[in-house]
Amino acid sequence: MPGPPYRHQGPLPDLTAEDLREPVRTLLGDPMAEVSGWTGEPIGYESWSRGSDGLYAVRGTASGDGDGDDRAWEMVLKQVRHRPWVPGPHDLARQIDDGGDGPADWAYWRREALVLGSSLPYALTGRFAAVRCLGIVPGPGGRLRLWLERVDGTPGGDWTARELLDSAEFLGGFHARSLRRPPPSREWWCRPFLEQAALRGRFALIERVADAETSADPTVRGLFRPGTATALRSLARRHAEAVRTVRSLPTGLVHRDLTPRNLFRTARGTVAIDWGQAGLGPAGEDLATLVLSSAVAADLDAAATLALGGAAATRHAMGMAEEGSPCDPEDVVLAYRLVAAYHFGLPVVRFADRLLARDAASRAETAADPGTRRRVEVMTALVEEAQRDL
Repeated sequence: MPGPPYRHQGPLPDLTAEDLREPVRTLLGDPMAEVSGWTGEPIGYESWSRGSDGLYAVRGTASGDGDGDDRAWEMVLKQVRHRPWVPGPHDLARQIDDGGDGPADWAYWRREALVLGSSLPYALTGRFAAVRCLGIVPGPGGRLRLWLERVDGTPGGDWTARELLDSAEFLGGFHARSLRRPPPSREWWCRPFLEQAALRGRFALIERVADAETSADPTVRGLFRPGTATALRSLARRHAEAVRTVRSLPTGLVHRDLTPRNLFRTARGTVAIDWGQAGLGPAGEDLATLVLSSAVAADLDAAATLALGGAAATRHAMGMAEEGSPCDPEDVVLAYRLVAAYHFGLPVVRFADRLLARDAASRAETAADPGTRRRVEVMTALVEEAQRDL
């Protein structure tokens, strides 16, 4: 099958009252509720996980409690399934699914069901919490159906800077609770960012940045600061040491995909959906994805991105302290910088590779684009920030 991103917008699966009964009863807190009618429609979305197999809004009414009055309900149905995929070298460089199907591989299709079905009390309480799972049942064609509570809140893509920083503090409390009661080791926890196969594909493109730095085309040279290739070579050369450093830090449960589309601000705090890449790791992994994916979405420049990261780290430390965290905030910042460099900074090599493959007119147009220049500037800054840790 072709690689990601995958786009899903199929029709609502055939559902029966029996399919809906238990998740509706759980949602309503009524063991006697009977579904009296329902409807639904697909939620169109783009996913980088080949295990995704559709997302649907399902709503209806149910009777119960013996009062004769129907009660309205609404849930989200998420389907997952196994899909094989064999990536080529360029596929590996552009994203993090290594094509493996083992339990620790990035796209292991059962992981989210296993996470949401586990007993992790600190993931369901507090001001940062997982979406409530109402049931996990087998579906047709080898699928799994995850029934989830509909989250009524402001999507992460619509947050203000203040809401983002509030969520960083809430996330710190979540990490503190997890560090005090670390989850048990499981074979299906996702590997950390610094151990993903995508890094090898990106390391192979570092010399394209060196080619860009010395290009005869001034528009290409002007996009990359002198010394960027040297800093990137340091990432590759010191990669094994960086992995050992991250492994030495205190570890707890991390989400690893805290992008704006997976976050909602509610009256209670922050709710995170899509736990398919969850695993054990340092808190800085989550802080990096929370801050930097939002910075990318907002098209912030390098100075603003670094400033946001510093402010978020301060708020995260406040949240950890409030919960009595045993973790040194400097350990969080260290993991943050390393993940920022390897996961968010290293992809600058792909910009160089794509730019050099274009004709002269297209290169000039791309290099002059302000958005492109900001993104390259941000990625370069993240790589440079980690040099002190290497």
